[in-house]
Amino acid sequence: MMKEIEEFFSAYKNAVWQKNASALLKLYDAEVVQFDMWDRGYYSTLQEWAPEIGNWLGSLGEEKVKVDFEMIKIRQSDSIGFASGLIKFQAISSQGTILRSMKNRITIGFSRFEEGWKVVHQHISAPVASENLTAILDL
Repeated sequence: MMKEIEEFFSAYKNAVWQKNASALLKLYDAEVVQFDMWDRGYYSTLQEWAPEIGNWLGSLGEEKVKVDFEMIKIRQSDSIGFASGLIKFQAISSQGTILRSMKNRITIGFSRFEEGWKVVHQHISAPVASENLTAILDL
């Protein structure tokens, strides 16, 4: 459980780098609403979303994913908070080569529980190019 919202960003980065789905999912409340970029695009609970995270991290083989956050702004009160900015994913080979990369927008809603902060809403998105209706993945 996070004592401060700022802890989310390093915990997320570390969990993804270590391919630790359990550590990543612990950052989220059971009733999290997740708007994702891939396939289904929307999950209304952690139970619905958890298999996707397991599949993603479990499918990487020798690759690892480096996550960076940019331009993060956090606003919070005693019990509610949100953060927004950019999230960059880089697939890294076992030799350290960047294989793929994308940068998306991210907005995260947090609630404070007795034990600390948890994510209750997350939205990852990308703008769409008007000329060919494709996602812009390098903001």
